[in-house]
Amino acid sequence: MHAAARMRQYQHQDVTSASPERLILKLYDLGIAACYRGDRVQTRAVLVELMSSLNHEQGGHLAAQLYTLYVYCLNESALGELSAVAEILDGLREAWQDGVLNRAA
Repeated sequence: MHAAARMRQYQHQDVTSASPERLILKLYDLGIAACYRGDRVQTRAVLVELMSSLNHEQGGHLAAQLYTLYVYCLNESALGELSAVAEILDGLREAWQDGVLNRAA
C-alpha cells in the first residue's frame, strides 16, 4: 500500500509540474490506453478534455479542424469503434510530439 501511495504522489507531481504541451501528450496517452482497454467512458472524458483545451482564437483553422475530428471520435466511441479512435489519437499524438514537443526541445 505504501508503494501505491508513493506512485499516486509521483503521478500527481508529474501532472502538476508538466507544461501545457506535455499535458496534451498525456491526454493522448490516456485516450489511447482507454481505447485499448475498451473503456468508452474514459475515452470520451479524454476527448471532451481535448476539445476544451483548444484555443480557437490562437488556433484558428487548425483548432476548428481538431474540434471536428474530436467530435468525430466522440461519435465513433459512442458506437464502440474504439480501434478507429485509437488510430486517430495515435496519429495526433505523434504529430503533436513531432510538431510541438520536439520543436520546443
